Amino acid sequence: MFTKKSLVLFGVKNQNCKAVLTLENHGEMINGRLRLYNFDKPPEGIVSLGFYDNGKVKKCGLVNTSHMLYNFKTTPDISDEFCCGVVNFVGAHVEPLLFGTTQNNQNSEEILGKIAGEVFDNDDVKSVEKCLDENGVEYDESLQKQIDEDISLAMSQQQDRCSACKYKQCFFGEEIAEKKLFIDEIKQQLDAAFENNPPENFLQEAIPSSKWVRVEYDGDGDYYILGLVYDDDQNVKYVCYGVPGVYQKTPPTQLAGYPVWFPLDSDKPQSFGYWLTYQDAQTGQSVKAVVE
Repeated sequence: MFTKKSLVLFGVKNQNCKAVLTLENHGEMINGRLRLYNFDKPPEGIVSLGFYDNGKVKKCGLVNTSHMLYNFKTTPDISDEFCCGVVNFVGAHVEPLLFGTTQNNQNSEEILGKIAGEVFDNDDVKSVEKCLDENGVEYDESLQKQIDEDISLAMSQQQDRCSACKYKQCFFGEEIAEKKLFIDEIKQQLDAAFENNPPENFLQEAIPSSKWVRVEYDGDGDYYILGLVYDDDQNVKYVCYGVPGVYQKTPPTQLAGYPVWFPLDSDKPQSFGYWLTYQDAQTGQSVKAVVE
């Protein structure tokens, strides 16, 4: 039995869409992570992962912990060789998204169909209630009607209602975990960067409630800047990146998101300055922000 294992999954409709599946076997439990790449936006609906191993499907609920990153836990009964599929449950439809395998000559369409079928077959109220009973979720008769209504509503609506269903944990075999913020995930890297690099004093003075450092990257004096912008309660609101330069109509290609121009001299807006891009500190998503 493996201790650690990684697998690349490829998009069913778009081969440019990929995911990296990472498994860590801790004996009593396998901790898993699924990171999506080259998706224009996060999949809508409920994303579910299934292992196809020795002719059987093992379903795992995915918990979205940050932008394009999902975590899950499962029992350690997955063999060294397996197939894996990711499907998206939206409304009453199951759409295959990704497929990967550690074996050769596997019929991805057939296996994804089995995984999708396993998800779909359990998406009715009676199956949910059975799962609640099997997992020891107790309720008396006075709550039965409310539970039926909640489940029916969640299963009939789109992503916003279904993903928030309070019975989803039991139904998808998920553990409830506190959602980790993007700023918490990168805290170690940020702390190291601000400790080991010189400050960018101009931006710290020009942009209120912020701090910045210059990070050299090639040993020849070239650098980019890293910054944090705080809200009124001194919580980090934006994580910022930037590159120095002179104004041009087209932002530099190395900056993702929504770059904005910040000149050093506001009276000479097309002189030297910085191209800045902003990420939301909670979600990690690129945002259109103008900080003055």
